[in-house]
Amino acid sequence: MLYLDYKKDSVGRYVMIKIAVLEDSEFDYARICKAWELFSKEYHLSYELTRFNDSASLLEQFHSQFDLLFLDIEVPGKNGMETAKDIRQKDHSVVIVFLTNFSKYAVTGYEVGAADYMLKPLDYYSFALKMHKVLHLVSQNNDRTLIIQTKGGMHRFSINDLLYVEINNHDLIYHLETENIMTRGSLSDVEHVLPTRLFSRCNNCYLVNLKHVTKIKDNTVFIGTDQLAISRPKKKNFMNDLTNYIGGNLS
Repeated sequence: MLYLDYKKDSVGRYVMIKIAVLEDSEFDYARICKAWELFSKEYHLSYELTRFNDSASLLEQFHSQFDLLFLDIEVPGKNGMETAKDIRQKDHSVVIVFLTNFSKYAVTGYEVGAADYMLKPLDYYSFALKMHKVLHLVSQNNDRTLIIQTKGGMHRFSINDLLYVEINNHDLIYHLETENIMTRGSLSDVEHVLPTRLFSRCNNCYLVNLKHVTKIKDNTVFIGTDQLAISRPKKKNFMNDLTNYIGGNLS
């Protein structure tokens, strides 16, 4: 029996893949449903489809609860491409696949980090071939993303985009390349979630993504345009972690 290792929980059980479909055509939505029905039976996957007829309803209800988005480009109102751009403001890493009648949109899709595009009417053979790649990305996202609950809703982003985490009183500030996200919590809790090989404290207030360190000068670490102090008690361990990270990536 063949199982595709796309999405598992912490103890290795297969969990449901949650999929949103932006599609106003009954005919095309029926073909998507049939394709998923066949694919799930062939590869023993559990999934849940949620349909949206227009972009406004998807954007209103979207809060990073889906693993995968199928977006029809030609929908009434805001098209699928513009919808994807809006979604990327909330979620940097959710996997997006475009549905279109025209292959010319394939290049444009890369602007929003789309995983792939599928031509309509959907053909099961080509669908199945592309889904192996797409669901591999879903699996990677499951391991490499954080979902943060804030007062404004949920935010999901790639760990790779995280520069550092700051604690200020009881406020946690996630410094990303494009924005800062604030929530409540403790730095210790974040430290337990993030990979230890990649993150290290330079002092009690900052947990640094070693990938983004550009320079060390005296007791200061440079991350992009930011400069963070390295405390005396943390310096030896921080420098060891940085050396091990650099060495591991060179070997």
